[in-house]
Amino acid sequence: MASSSQDISSILQQVKGLEEEKGRLMRLLEEEKVRYQEAQAKNDKMSEGKRAEMRQALQGVIQKWLEDSVQDEKVREEFKQGMTRLVESTAEDSGVWQVVCCASNVHARHLQQMEEIRLENETLKTRTGGEFQDEAARKRPRDETATSNIWSDFEAQLRSDRSIGAGI
Repeated sequence: MASSSQDISSILQQVKGLEEEKGRLMRLLEEEKVRYQEAQAKNDKMSEGKRAEMRQALQGVIQKWLEDSVQDEKVREEFKQGMTRLVESTAEDSGVWQVVCCASNVHARHLQQMEEIRLENETLKTRTGGEFQDEAARKRPRDETATSNIWSDFEAQLRSDRSIGAGI
């Protein structure tokens, strides 16, 4: 009987140790849940910021690019719906999203360059208004004393400069 009392005592010790281990693991699990929720909230906050940035790009430069590039309204709407799904899933690493962003940014840059050229052209048109309307203003004045035959000038220079011929 003494051995059965020892066995029960040993079993109770093991159960107590297991209960303590279980309590410790439960505390660790709760701490990890809290950390996970904090990380998830931070990630959601970051994702929401990125999602807002992507929405702004979709409604701005990408929308303009679509309107200028795609004539069929149905195709344009289907494409926009697909892009909206990418925005909602915050799939900024998608190849499609990256290509669309690059293409729409290049389109916007070209539009800006064309507008700058148009404005420069308008400025030049107004600035030159009348400066060269007279034919005489477009011609350079001629030097009447200059010789008209360059070859005879060249020959005369060679004859007068014997140092060129002396080296030959």
